[in-house]
This record gives sequence, C-alpha cells and structure tokens, in this order.
Amino acid sequence: MTATRGRGRPTVFEPATRTAYLDLLRHGARLGEAADQLGISRATPARYARTDPGFAAAVEEAKALGAKVRRDGVPHGEYRYNVLGCRCVVCTCAARKARAGRRTEAATATETEEPPASTAGDVHPIRLEQAVVGESSTSFLLARAS
Repeated sequence: MTATRGRGRPTVFEPATRTAYLDLLRHGARLGEAADQLGISRATPARYARTDPGFAAAVEEAKALGAKVRRDGVPHGEYRYNVLGCRCVVCTCAARKARAGRRTEAATATETEEPPASTAGDVHPIRLEQAVVGESSTSFLLARAS
C-alpha cells in the first residue's frame, strides 16, 4: 500500500496562505486576528518571518499600511486629536470644546461642594441613656476614666 501524500508534516503556511495573511494585514487586521481568520497558529507567521527575510519585509510593509487604514477609520473628534495627533479643523474644535466643558464642570463642582469636615479634634458626646450607673459597662468605665 502506497501513501498518496508526501512524508512528514503537511505544510501549514503555503504561498496562498501567506498572500492571504499579508492581504488581511494590509486591510487593517491585526496580526493575531489575521492568523485566526485563516485558521493558523499566531506563531506560524512570526516563525516563518524569522526564516524568510523577504516575508519579514513584506509583513512590516503590510503592518504599516494596515495601521494607516485603521487610523483612517477612526472618526474625527477629540480622541483623534489627543491620541492620533490629528490637527485638522474638526479635531481641533472638538478638543477645544471638550476641554472648555471639563473646565466649566470642574469650576462649578468646586463652588457647590462643601469642604469636608475635619474630624481631628472633634468631641463626640457620650450618650448615657443606654448605660445605667452602677452596672458594669466597659464603655461607661472608659468614658468615666478619661
């Protein structure tokens, strides 16, 4: 009886799979997400990149394109101004309005809040309704001794 397939372990990361992996990276998928979509281990592309410098360069180029695609997908606003460094008119106005709103909230909050009462040195009255003179009560004895 002869075997129909070759000896050894079957190839997991074939050229078609490599191309599909790079395409997913270029379209904004993260490394692990791309591997999961193709049904391969997350370590397989990294292991292949260590042995093939051409594939490693292609992965770096695809990662850079994918990062740009993900960045372009974020809507303009305060997040994009603060985190991504976008300085367009929309992002700048959104960040300015958000800062002004936070300053207003902080100013009104400090005006309406009462400062916390200091408990250091406060005298608390001893309630004698519960303790009866002559009974053995630890709290009464401690209060009387002080």
